[in-house]
Amino acid sequence: MYKVDFNDAIEMNVTPTTSAADALKETMAYHHITQTEFAKHIAISQKQLSFILNRRAYMSIQVARQIEQATGLSAKWLLQLDFNYQFANHESDDHDGVERFNWAMA
Repeated sequence: MYKVDFNDAIEMNVTPTTSAADALKETMAYHHITQTEFAKHIAISQKQLSFILNRRAYMSIQVARQIEQATGLSAKWLLQLDFNYQFANHESDDHDGVERFNWAMA
């Protein structure tokens, strides 16, 4: 058996390219489900679902739980996909007015 010392591991910068929208689109395509049908099953409007699928809005915890109930896809996993995607793709602003503490590491 091979032991790995994670303290010696090389850190990798990986930018998430998959959001919950991608997972939902793939699920819908695999099962031949329309947006209208999917929206009905998860009890949201088709417009709201369209916004989520086109990344114009991200799902709430409640919507993620409704998707989990209807599909079995983990709500936590869907929310984590969206969080990772948003965090990686968020444009950093100038942080106007933010002043770093002397004790804070760069």
